[in-house]
Amino acid sequence: MSLKSGQLRFLTSDELYEIHMASLEILGQVGVKFLSQKALQILEGAGAQVDFKEEVARIPEYLVKEAIRKAPSSCTVYGRDFKHKMKLGDDQVYFGMAGWLPYVLDLETGKRREGTLADVEQFFKLGDYSKNIHFLDWAVWPKDIPESVVHAYGLFMGFKNTTKPLDGYIHGESPAEDNIRMASIVAGGEEELRKRPLLLSIENPTSPLQHSKEMIEGLMVYTKYGQPLVIAPEAQSGATAPVSLAGLLVQQNVEILSGIVLAELVNPSTPMIYGTVSTIADMKTGNIALGAVEAGLINAATAQLAHYYNLPSRGTAGTTDSKIPDVQAGLEKSMTLIMAALSGIDFIYSFAGTLESTLTMSYEQFLIDDELAGMVARAVRGVRVDDEMLAVDVIKKVGPEHHYLTQKHTIENFMKEHYIPKIINREKRETWEKLGAKDLREIARNEVKKILKEHQPEPLDSDVEMELKKILEEIEKRSRGNI
Repeated sequence: MSLKSGQLRFLTSDELYEIHMASLEILGQVGVKFLSQKALQILEGAGAQVDFKEEVARIPEYLVKEAIRKAPSSCTVYGRDFKHKMKLGDDQVYFGMAGWLPYVLDLETGKRREGTLADVEQFFKLGDYSKNIHFLDWAVWPKDIPESVVHAYGLFMGFKNTTKPLDGYIHGESPAEDNIRMASIVAGGEEELRKRPLLLSIENPTSPLQHSKEMIEGLMVYTKYGQPLVIAPEAQSGATAPVSLAGLLVQQNVEILSGIVLAELVNPSTPMIYGTVSTIADMKTGNIALGAVEAGLINAATAQLAHYYNLPSRGTAGTTDSKIPDVQAGLEKSMTLIMAALSGIDFIYSFAGTLESTLTMSYEQFLIDDELAGMVARAVRGVRVDDEMLAVDVIKKVGPEHHYLTQKHTIENFMKEHYIPKIINREKRETWEKLGAKDLREIARNEVKKILKEHQPEPLDSDVEMELKKILEEIEKRSRGNI
């Protein structure tokens, strides 16, 4: 399910133009570091001023304009079941889970531990079941298998355990090619994969003003096959970006635009998504503060800049710095998520299940976040006003002193007008106490166990699964040969 985005705006048209012009000045005079000779050669060939020794490309305005012109204003990412798709840039908002977090809160003990491949599989099943989470990723980095094969097993578990759209691994040319091969098998060939992209991958510039070799060369692989790409810096106000939010937005914009220029030079008309993971650095601790209210402001401004360039947008919201599913998590997640959604962010990533500034995944929090996404979705849809919803006839019919419970208008419309929660408790106190007086985390934990026991994702075609396993075997052999 997708929903119409809101209209929250913090920047004027003049302010957007000022950010744009300041960004062009930095791009042309300071430049951006690309830690890839291959990328630098492409940029120089197009007219950028390149210092190969310093690995810096200064990008002129005309290259930026040409890249923005070539990038599509919308794109669609599909799941292996095409009914699950995200059309980004179409005034819709989609919610996603996070990927590759190092830790997970154990479902039985509640203690933090390293992630495993079993966790990867279980989170995919939970995400496949969820009603309000549209995009899935391998939630944790599994420490019980060799690092050299994680990118392949993560994607395999995704294709096996969900029919929803998935993330692709972008860290390095060879792993990116592996993921493309796997997706091509599921899609029915490379041409089919180009027609209906199954992977949406994310390149994170290294703030300030750098693109790493692994990510930029992985980006060029995905570009070659026409898979949608997000450029999303994780700049921290006061640490890796100016302390002023306007200054952060300028630097972030430079990092994003430079990545888009390269991608469009490699393969014109590659779908690009304008993204952010940026927030503030907590000046008391020096830690990143993804639950800060300023993260919501940065998401809202990012949505406006994406609209300015007529590009789809990706935000990082519904995040928290809390270590457990508690009141702090609820406060921070709600604040940042509603701001991102109302501002018009098309795709909200690193959300479902995350805690501790996206270091830790929680099964219970995932289900709570699915509920939160449903509530925010209802809020963003707003109030429908037409003859049916004005309900003048039914108000006349009921009149004073009666009720609407048995009215046909109520029966036909309450599911459309009301968000019906799954795990939030609205019982009277006496009923709640009889049911065990459970808090939301305990309710969610019990529901997660039930889902993981009962939910069976749609099976992957047996021939496709066999072909994917052959690729896994090849990658394992290659990895052993590199030891």
